[in-house]
Amino acid sequence: MKKLILSIGLIFLATPLFATGISSIHPADITYFIQTHNPVIYLAVFFSLGLFLAFTPCVLPMVPILSGIITGQNEKIKNKALPLSLAYVFGMAVTYAIAGMLAAYFGSTIQTLMQQPIIIASFSGLLLLMALWLLGLFEFRMPSFLLTRHAHAQPKQRSIPSAALMGALSTLVVSPCVTAPLIGILTYIAQSGRVLQGGLLLFVLALGMGLPLILVGAGYGKLLPRSGPWLIRIKQLFAILMMAMSIWLLGRILPQFWLSLLWAGFLIFSAFILGIGRHEPHPFGRMLQGLAVLALIGAGALTYQSMWAKSVLTQATTLTAPFKTVYSLDEVYSQLTNAKTHHQRVFIEFFASWCSDCQGMDKQVFNQAEVIHAMNGAVNLRVNISKNNASVDAIKKTFGIYGIPTMVFYNSKGQQLNELTSVGPISQDQMLELLNQSKI
Repeated sequence: MKKLILSIGLIFLATPLFATGISSIHPADITYFIQTHNPVIYLAVFFSLGLFLAFTPCVLPMVPILSGIITGQNEKIKNKALPLSLAYVFGMAVTYAIAGMLAAYFGSTIQTLMQQPIIIASFSGLLLLMALWLLGLFEFRMPSFLLTRHAHAQPKQRSIPSAALMGALSTLVVSPCVTAPLIGILTYIAQSGRVLQGGLLLFVLALGMGLPLILVGAGYGKLLPRSGPWLIRIKQLFAILMMAMSIWLLGRILPQFWLSLLWAGFLIFSAFILGIGRHEPHPFGRMLQGLAVLALIGAGALTYQSMWAKSVLTQATTLTAPFKTVYSLDEVYSQLTNAKTHHQRVFIEFFASWCSDCQGMDKQVFNQAEVIHAMNGAVNLRVNISKNNASVDAIKKTFGIYGIPTMVFYNSKGQQLNELTSVGPISQDQMLELLNQSKI
């Protein structure tokens, strides 16, 4: 027993160090770890990994959403903060588990499907509505028959399911990460057929991701005032954060020019919310007015930059990566065979036209001269898996595609370099490192 406790303790101490290289962990290693360790051990590790992921873009965007839900309650915030936080995280964890089990069963992640532009735009609009609600421009009211049915229900009881629902939606739409632990668990489910065990692993991973959200949400009960001008100001600040989240989501699907103009409009609107031009006798109010002035300056700079960048782009030649697009498994095999015959290395990107992360890679990585230069000399394939048909299903099953963009590398001998496989968006420097390593 002492040995087991000591092992768990060492795992919790070592996992943060292990997690710093989480993006480089190969999913096959995670599958092997699950198969060769005690359930208590690997559940503790995945909870700890989830805790680490909470401080990455996987979860941080959810903080203003949960904050807005809590501050949107007009009374007894202290009593509501913890239940609402628990409901939000529970909805998040259950959705993570269910989506993962379905992903392993059907071969594609629900989270990936939810990254289509229409879904992102809809959720962005919902966040904007929540921001306007926090500003008091309107109230959400249930239909009369539901009001009659729930007439005797406490407001706290009615708001908890809403918080759980927002946790579920946030998991599918807001979280941009397709991480190595997630892909490892999905691979394990697909290979072993142990769907319920995989669902438990995903649930525990999501609970670890949600623990800081619970602590942050519960802290509002002590930190936030219950009523009065201070609470109004706090609501305004969180409304601004919600609007920022709304535009941030649109950044996955909008061109940079229009995105910059949206940010400029947001800064101007925020300046008026923060009280520019209004008499503020209190130091806190004057501090907010200072932020409002900075917001206006930023709006002017963004507007000028976007207009100047557009005029430059109209005169510049856009660089494009030397990809050859293929649509079927036979085409992929044909290209791999031909490359092996001619002793050429191969770089494959699995791509979908509706994938916002793929579009982001095109805008920020594959249009860079250094990356294009590093791709020269290789057979660069872009496998289009946008459609939902038998051909695409065969590609996903053969290569184990659970998230996109997925990047796979082969050396000049036709051998797949598993250690270089990457899932999810990466930076220009990371892409260059993978391409240079594939040459060795």
